[in-house]
Amino acid sequence: MGFVNERLENHEWQTIDRERGIVLKRVGGGGPEDSPYDFNLNIAGESVNFTAYQKIISLGREQGYDIEWQVLAIYAPSHMKQDKLSLHSLITEALDVFGFAASRKNVKNLTVTFAFNV
Repeated sequence: MGFVNERLENHEWQTIDRERGIVLKRVGGGGPEDSPYDFNLNIAGESVNFTAYQKIISLGREQGYDIEWQVLAIYAPSHMKQDKLSLHSLITEALDVFGFAASRKNVKNLTVTFAFNV
């Protein structure tokens, strides 16, 4: 089934893939314009924290948005960081479903890039 966005009883959102036991939650940031977001990606009980900057490009009235995420830093156990390709792929997949504020409804295109040292 893959990732889906769901609202929790406490009214927070999470992006979850139940089959693989992976949960993405926004844990902070995203306040004033140009502030990065902080996320926690729980992969089968292991935590990966990362910070990402979001750029929103309006496509015009009633046309939706393009979203560009740039992952600035990843804090993960060393054995997970060693498989960089797999970790980047999971983060990209989760952010793609997360979209904008846990909704993909008006997002037309979404890209994820990673800072050079990540």
